[in-house]
Amino acid sequence: IHNTRILYPSTPGQYPALTFFHGFGLDLESYDELLCPVAEQHIVILLQMEFHAISEALDEDAVLIDPYLNDPEKGILGRIGNTIMSGYSYSYLGLAGHSRGGGVLSHAWTSKYFNDGDYHSVTLIDPVVAKPETDLPNYVKLQNTMLRAIHFNDPDSVCVTHGWLDFGGKLDASDLRVEEATECRHMDVCSSWVDLLPLCISLHQGACKDKARD
Repeated sequence: IHNTRILYPSTPGQYPALTFFHGFGLDLESYDELLCPVAEQHIVILLQMEFHAISEALDEDAVLIDPYLNDPEKGILGRIGNTIMSGYSYSYLGLAGHSRGGGVLSHAWTSKYFNDGDYHSVTLIDPVVAKPETDLPNYVKLQNTMLRAIHFNDPDSVCVTHGWLDFGGKLDASDLRVEEATECRHMDVCSSWVDLLPLCISLHQGACKDKARD
């Protein structure tokens, strides 16, 4: 369903799993500095979403999340410990996304493509959507899934159309933690070739990755 890269601990065993959704135009290696430390104690699944140049297309990616993870033939979760990664298994699964990836997750939850409790947690790192009124069609209150969000509140950013402050009111949870990090910029959590782009970065990239990781 999607090209996939998995980061995981060096010792076989059972670990929590995290599926990560990248931002617009980014790829499976754009978050190594953020996610490799996480993979010391987690199985981190990265999927490559299609590049959408003309439309936002959140729904196209949102509807593929469940089959990508759980389809009996093509789903990635059923392969862990079987056809790949012998000796490994996962205890529970969380979802996380940065930028448009966070927008895809926000759209999926408010479109009710998931049931509350299907996933252990959802983490949104400076999430972005283009049209808050339609991209998040319903208000959702999660009782059994933890919700974590960090936003950088950079109103002049060319990398953010509408961020958490514009649509976060449609997402709520009994176990909710939202953090504002105004010293950070939108691309601070990225690395690899993204570091070469002088766009939406601050002088605090290391500290901002730590905050997003926490």
